[in-house]
Amino acid sequence: MPVAMSPRMPAIQPIRGAKRAAHRGAITLELILVLIVLVVVLVAVFEFAMVMLVQGTVTHSATVAAREAGKGEDLAEIVRVVQAIVRVNCITISDAPGSGTKVVLENGTAPTEVFGDPELDCPTPPNVLAPDEVRVTVCVAFEATPICDALHAYGFSFAGSQFWASSLVKKE
Repeated sequence: MPVAMSPRMPAIQPIRGAKRAAHRGAITLELILVLIVLVVVLVAVFEFAMVMLVQGTVTHSATVAAREAGKGEDLAEIVRVVQAIVRVNCITISDAPGSGTKVVLENGTAPTEVFGDPELDCPTPPNVLAPDEVRVTVCVAFEATPICDALHAYGFSFAGSQFWASSLVKKE
């Protein structure tokens, strides 16, 4: 006995022959287009995560170095402390030209001391320090980091930029 179809429920017809092949081709094309976008988004997320990680490391190294400077440590010890922290991200603090790294120690009662790449312009805050204050600024050029700059092909690049952080403490 045949089943009566309701006018509200159209019969589902299976896709046959050429229509099935065209449908598979359309699904494949949609998958390729979506995968391209998903891969670019995944690369962007990974690259921004690496940038945030390096910026956090530079900020942490400036904070710890300023704390050590507040205890009266010299520039060599401060550079050692910064190096110990940024080494986690494969960054090396060096005074070689082109190394892309610099540490600046400002003391309220002594002249400013600098260790690092003489070619790197490291911005320091413009405010004048009180005699009982010490400030450490750490600068790392993007080129000195292990970040691959994968988004430059899409018009977004970090090349030429730098990570820097400055921390101020009172002397103990």
